[in-house]
Amino acid sequence: MKVETVSIDKIKPYENNPRNNDDAVANSIKEFGWQQPIVVDNGRVIIAGHTRYKAAKKLGYKEVPIVVADNLTKEQVNAYRLADNKSGELATWDDDELQEWLIVLLVVKA
Repeated sequence: MKVETVSIDKIKPYENNPRNNDDAVANSIKEFGWQQPIVVDNGRVIIAGHTRYKAAKKLGYKEVPIVVADNLTKEQVNAYRLADNKSGELATWDDDELQEWLIVLLVVKA
């Protein structure tokens, strides 16, 4: 996987993106920086990372990190768009482990 940094104007949102995203990711990028690139196809159309793209626009970024998924067929690109968005929704939480993590985070912030 090769991560490139490109002008934000060189990539395009997928016009049929069915997901409604909010801008909460902007706070994460401000706090932690870019930790996950935007995935695009050969035409530089976003496959995964629409929310990161919107956050970058909101924050005034001129450049963003991308990965070109040039090894996927058109059908795989469409399937990946869905899988990338849906897989997080299918996850569940271990409430006991989550509580421990939240306690640790609260103690560190204090």
